[in-house]
Amino acid sequence: MPEPDLILHNARVLTLDPARPEAEALSVRDGRIVAVGASAEILRGRGRETRVVDAGGRTAMPGAFDAHPHMDREGLKRRGGILIRGLASVAEIVETVREAASRRPAGEWIVTMPMELAPEHGMPRYVSRADQLAEGRFPDRRDLDAAAPDHPVLIRGIWGWWGVPPFPSVANSAALALAGIDRDTRAPYGTEIERDAAGEPTGVMRETNRAPILEYTLFGRLPRFTWEDRLAAARTAPRLYNEAGTTAGYEGHGLTPAIVESYRRADEAGDLTVRLATTLSVPSAAFDDRAVGDFLRDWAERIAAPGERRGNLATDGICLDFGDPAVARIIAAGYPYEQWAGHFYQSVAFDRLVEIATLAAELGIRLACIAYDIEALLRAYEAVNRKIPIAEKRWVIMHLTRASDDQLRRIGALGAIVTVTPNFMYHATTRLGLAELGAEGTPIRRVLDAGIPVALSSDNVPVSMFWAMWSALTRYAADLDARLGESFLAREEALELIAKTGHRLTWDEDRRGTIAPCMDADFVVLDRDPLTCPEDGIRETRAVRTFLAGEEVYPAAAR
Repeated sequence: MPEPDLILHNARVLTLDPARPEAEALSVRDGRIVAVGASAEILRGRGRETRVVDAGGRTAMPGAFDAHPHMDREGLKRRGGILIRGLASVAEIVETVREAASRRPAGEWIVTMPMELAPEHGMPRYVSRADQLAEGRFPDRRDLDAAAPDHPVLIRGIWGWWGVPPFPSVANSAALALAGIDRDTRAPYGTEIERDAAGEPTGVMRETNRAPILEYTLFGRLPRFTWEDRLAAARTAPRLYNEAGTTAGYEGHGLTPAIVESYRRADEAGDLTVRLATTLSVPSAAFDDRAVGDFLRDWAERIAAPGERRGNLATDGICLDFGDPAVARIIAAGYPYEQWAGHFYQSVAFDRLVEIATLAAELGIRLACIAYDIEALLRAYEAVNRKIPIAEKRWVIMHLTRASDDQLRRIGALGAIVTVTPNFMYHATTRLGLAELGAEGTPIRRVLDAGIPVALSSDNVPVSMFWAMWSALTRYAADLDARLGESFLAREEALELIAKTGHRLTWDEDRRGTIAPCMDADFVVLDRDPLTCPEDGIRETRAVRTFLAGEEVYPAAAR
């Protein structure tokens, strides 16, 4: 038998394989696992060129699968402006702006990331209330004018799902002038321009739109993300997910063609160290029905299930989405700019969704859609199914937060796969109505009991799937300081939900998600055992080492 390329031994290997749930060691050749067993047994197979890794008694398991990662967005955070993370006062924020102004020529824009406190257990904490800062107020134009009198300055607002609305942005006088904002300026949709007692803008703007529109309206002259930014994000973000123990993901919310291309370039450069499958975002708000049809036909050969696969990148299916029609019209005028999203904002009416989805089904393209209105979405899927059966097509329902028993039965009959973001219970309880739903919300246990495949996701807040595992188990709501009922999940079940079942989304359940012979060698060594550590320790879990196809991709220096 040929010698293995790699042996990992002296580990507690959680295989997620019912035939052998635990082991001490594994061996790898040509990117696949060839043997799993006791350390002494596996070590007997090593050869002169075999790399031998001693896990030091740590826990190893299949790499995590994120069913909604938004990796490109995480990468963009390092390109979105000056970081003001961990700054808890106006004075600290102003000093950061002052330092930036001292290093830039007069007239150059100074753009910062949103105001952000220090993370809590890895969960980002963006500032959306004035009382979160020491002075009990936001910085205003006068603060920023004093710090950077010769530069336009904008403190970016929060991407809608990172914080609690309304989301504050702050501009100085030079930026307000460039934007044409004065006492007579009418605020764009979903936005408030704060004014002082004399009616003059203070520089503070608050927005309730989930997809921010200031960059499409008043601040259209703000420097935008470039192709170079997108490519850098695609090349750097995968390592951040590897550090969190993630080796695979499914971007059901869709990506624009430009973002798909950035990942293709990253993969060619060897930087896509997460196996990523993505749906294609449809520019439905910018295209009429004929143009949407042409768009789907142009892409059909590449995205018809199970999609085109090149290296670690797969493109499979499309995403359609309900949304705010007013926001969709505004953002569509900026087509094809994606801002933070990575996807095109959509607000597809029911009849149009059915029409587009039916054409997709005719072309062999599967659909993923967010379950903002689960009843409407089910009726749309059922309407398509009556014309073209989809039960074997693995259509996807994302972000499920509520469903009746009858709706679960109908989901099962459609053969759909469900994704759930447990972290919503922690940071979005109020705005998603989860407080009112209580134990009935985020019904992971009931979805499992209905026999429906379900995978968990991070939605990029935070990137760790162990946070998602912890949220699924505890159902803790931070704004209520209470649990939303019991999960009725065992840790072993929750572990499978973050590492195993998601591979059905990418048609890879027969080759990934367990540590067993012939499976792809995608696995992680962790800093603790998520099955035995204290419950709150689960969300702190990090990878010590991450392997993709038997190659160590984290730490990066190991390559």
